[in-house]
Amino acid sequence: MNSPLKNSFRVQIESLNLFKFQDFITELFLLRYGAENYIPPREIKDKGADGIITSSNTLIACYGPKNIDKARYIKKIQDDFESYEENWIDDYKNWMFVTNNDIPEYAIKTINGLKPDATQIGTKNILQFIEELTSSQKRAIGKYLNIDRDLFARDYLKELIEDLIKDSNFTTENVDYKTQIYFPDKVSLNFAQEDINSVLDEYDSYFENGVFNVIGTLLFGYEDEDFEKLKHKIKYDYTNESGNFKNRLKQLIEKYLYKYASDNDDEYLYYLRAILLYLFEQCIIGDKTKAEK
Repeated sequence: MNSPLKNSFRVQIESLNLFKFQDFITELFLLRYGAENYIPPREIKDKGADGIITSSNTLIACYGPKNIDKARYIKKIQDDFESYEENWIDDYKNWMFVTNNDIPEYAIKTINGLKPDATQIGTKNILQFIEELTSSQKRAIGKYLNIDRDLFARDYLKELIEDLIKDSNFTTENVDYKTQIYFPDKVSLNFAQEDINSVLDEYDSYFENGVFNVIGTLLFGYEDEDFEKLKHKIKYDYTNESGNFKNRLKQLIEKYLYKYASDNDDEYLYYLRAILLYLFEQCIIGDKTKAEK
């Protein structure tokens, strides 16, 4: 995740207290471990259990304090562990303590003193768990936390661009890169009459929603060599497809979806088309207008 998105996740997580934090962990762990491997607390007769990871035989204890107080922190750990020992340890040999903060040293020592092999999960661990989710799962948990969708757009586009760059080879061939064209002329030259309005509407959507601006900013941040690799890859893959521009674009999208998408993801498709239309506007692919030649 990029820093603004990660910071937003951190702020939201640290603001969750008591049952709100426990509910969040339930949402996150259901995504991480799957419904078949995670039992939410509402399906357990509590007794100190805030969830169970059945696949690893682990009982969860959650703690979402509003403020960090050493005495209360230590007492919470001790009370939760006491309930675990009294009610669950015979069935679940592993114990996990999950909290909405970076676990203080005194808390780590307290947990180690009670159960040296206990798993301790603080904010940094939770952020890593979110990082390891699929893109659609990451956005689902972001929606749960009311995180700005635009932050995901930047993160998603960066991930997609880097996938394309990593899978390309450097070339000394210089792909022309121009911006001074009249886009409707380019569309008219490459699309059938019945498709023109929908393509222009799609282009306007990307422009109005700031997607093209984000793509331009991201591409500007890459080294020239990486940018050349990206342009060459797109152009090379495009020229190796067959048919008119619409068919080539469709084949290119299907190829990249199959290769890079982690799941059946409509938003991945949305941003992939945005990148390809952006490069189409920049004259990397498609038949050129007279102004481009």
